[in-house]
Amino acid sequence: MFGWQIAFDVGTRSVVPYWFEEMSLVGHVKMYHDKPKEGEKRIKELFRGLIMAKFSVIGQINAGRPPRANRCRIEYTGSMFEGTTFGRPIEFDVMIVIDGSEDIESQEITPGYVRLRAKPPFPHRFSKCLNGDQNINPTKMLDWFYGLVQKAVNKVNIKERNGLSIDVDLVLCIQLDDQYYVAKPYKPYADEPPYWSLRCDPAMLWRQSFSVDETSTLKRIDGANEYRRDCLRVLKELFRREAGLDKLTSFHLKTVLLHMCQEEDQWQRSKMNERFFDLLRRIESCLRERRLPHFYLPELNLLDGIRQDTIENMRGRVKHLIDNELDTRVSIAATLVAYK
Repeated sequence: MFGWQIAFDVGTRSVVPYWFEEMSLVGHVKMYHDKPKEGEKRIKELFRGLIMAKFSVIGQINAGRPPRANRCRIEYTGSMFEGTTFGRPIEFDVMIVIDGSEDIESQEITPGYVRLRAKPPFPHRFSKCLNGDQNINPTKMLDWFYGLVQKAVNKVNIKERNGLSIDVDLVLCIQLDDQYYVAKPYKPYADEPPYWSLRCDPAMLWRQSFSVDETSTLKRIDGANEYRRDCLRVLKELFRREAGLDKLTSFHLKTVLLHMCQEEDQWQRSKMNERFFDLLRRIESCLRERRLPHFYLPELNLLDGIRQDTIENMRGRVKHLIDNELDTRVSIAATLVAYK
């Protein structure tokens, strides 16, 4: 738990500007809504202060890096930094990116998952996280990482006097060239053949992450007078409010939008209602076919792992939204009023 006034010092030098220390976290969040670009910059300053000053994570990770490896850095990802948050931003994703290009190599085991192996010389900077084959154990790596952040869990909760709660999700990430890998659990896919099995312990696998690419794409996806992100914002809020659609996460909805943007380029305000219902029809089609390809790894089906009866129920709910267009428009209008 952090104090009410957010200010961090390293030695005698503040790591954030003086004006930042004078503003409460609530002020920063309000600033984001009033002046998005300036507010986003200030929120990033806050996170940099949290990680560099309060936890000293960056400095400790950099201490053991190979001479030619880049310094550990922070990447801001997720809906807040994509510009697709609906309402007040309360969740922020912050990736702590370690450059492993000089002393780590990858071996793809199955699409979207790799083993990461330490390269000589030894002892390695992550020696405490290696198994007998010099593969990096994700669980041990996370334990080491959380030790650096004072044995905290990955959710750092910050509260202000007025009850506003903001969650900062710290994600440990290893970068090899232009590929990013995070310590997230392996998920088996239903379309894998019956005789197929992993060649290694799934607990040793690192998941490929596209969060950096997704954030970069969505931040610049709209041109002048275009409303792709607004469609996604409203879609996310509508699905949050509709009973029985909770299994379709914001990641599913974002994936549908990215696919559709490859085929449709008319996203002006006058076309927003039409595009919104096109998105609903695309979702209904995915549910009918029980297939939603991952945008970057199309061989992966994002609907695998969801029960068939759940998919059918969700399809019925989405079809109801499409068939009852007038009622859906009323719901959209109510959602937009709440957004404003």
